[in-house]
Amino acid sequence: MPLNFSLIESFIAEHQEDMKNKALLRRERYRMLSELGNALQTVLKDYEVFETELHSLVIEVINNATSYETLYECHQRAVAGVENFFLEEDTIVDVHDLFRIIRDRIAVRVLELVEKEMAAEGLGSPPVDYVWAGLGSEGRDEQTLVTDQDNMLIYEEQDDAVASDELKKLHSQLKDRSSSGTLVDAYFEMFARKASERLNDVGFDKCKGGVMPVNERWRGSKTAWRKRIEDRFMRSTGLLEPLDIIILTDARAVKGNRKLLDDFMGHFFSTLTNHKSFMKEFVQSAVLMPSALTFFGGFKVEKEGENKDKFNIKVLGWSPLILSVRMLSLSNGIYETNTLKRIAILKERNIIKKDMENALADAYFTFVRYRIINQMNSRDEGGKNSNFLRPDMLGADEQDRLRRAMKSVESFQKFIQETLLFGQTI
Repeated sequence: MPLNFSLIESFIAEHQEDMKNKALLRRERYRMLSELGNALQTVLKDYEVFETELHSLVIEVINNATSYETLYECHQRAVAGVENFFLEEDTIVDVHDLFRIIRDRIAVRVLELVEKEMAAEGLGSPPVDYVWAGLGSEGRDEQTLVTDQDNMLIYEEQDDAVASDELKKLHSQLKDRSSSGTLVDAYFEMFARKASERLNDVGFDKCKGGVMPVNERWRGSKTAWRKRIEDRFMRSTGLLEPLDIIILTDARAVKGNRKLLDDFMGHFFSTLTNHKSFMKEFVQSAVLMPSALTFFGGFKVEKEGENKDKFNIKVLGWSPLILSVRMLSLSNGIYETNTLKRIAILKERNIIKKDMENALADAYFTFVRYRIINQMNSRDEGGKNSNFLRPDMLGADEQDRLRRAMKSVESFQKFIQETLLFGQTI
């Protein structure tokens, strides 16, 4: 029985006449309320059992895992459990919350085991503080059944002259196995390589776009990261591309010294919002992203190929919403990463009205719900086409819900154009 208010709503609907009956004796009223109480107790007990099992998985199994095979099994078990929870409860926010709790803990345990591997190989413990951060849906706390690696790594400064004796002894070995500069850089390059492989082993697929610390672009000392930001904004050069700047706005600490990330993000957001040309370009890219709706309210579907008669709900629905909300938030100095929280803050600051807040939240839930359902349905295909939806296979009500969601995004994009791009500075 779902942990929501439908039970109470059903009870009220079923007993509405009796509740208005002034002639009911106390024992009759007691019987009715006892029925409700027993049903509620059953729901609450089921919830307590679920939370106990979750705690057991996260705390007792994941925290004490000594092998990547065990962590892979935990991940698979967790995905199956959250899928069943979604089918029972149909709540998007709980799916996000559960995956944050479980996958954060798995990632932390993987990194702890990688540290032990490095030490066992004679490379020592991490020589300085570091922070491992999530990006993309992991950073926004919006994960679903399918996940991949979207991460960055920042570490403290330490040159070779002040490196630990243990690290100095490993100088030649590190130089042979790494292309980085200082010994600390070399250590974390090797750490990132190993971490990426181990995360893949436990079910976190490697990012096809290379947004992983194994890629030099997403790994570096705090000074190196600041220089990358300056190179991009001041000189339009360096490792970071404009798309990388957008990706960075969703960073969230997962393991390590969170102050490293907080300090960097403070500098990053200050630099970003002070460069109006960058902000204007990003806002324009957000409002120009098309939806899957045609001019006459139909759906733009693929005309041929393996996805014939389908459209990509991620590219033509979810992504325009995520990017538009992000850009309006950043333009107003809102640095929250979660999309629903961004929307709520926009309303709290009277940047958008209540009806727009509700429409955007409903659009978000609609897009994510279909993405989760597609992920479940395309499991046998390895999730290859999990973002493609065939609208003519949906009922009329479901098609209307999709249209409303996309129209809400289009209205929001128009609102951003009118408030940020036409005659008003960003």
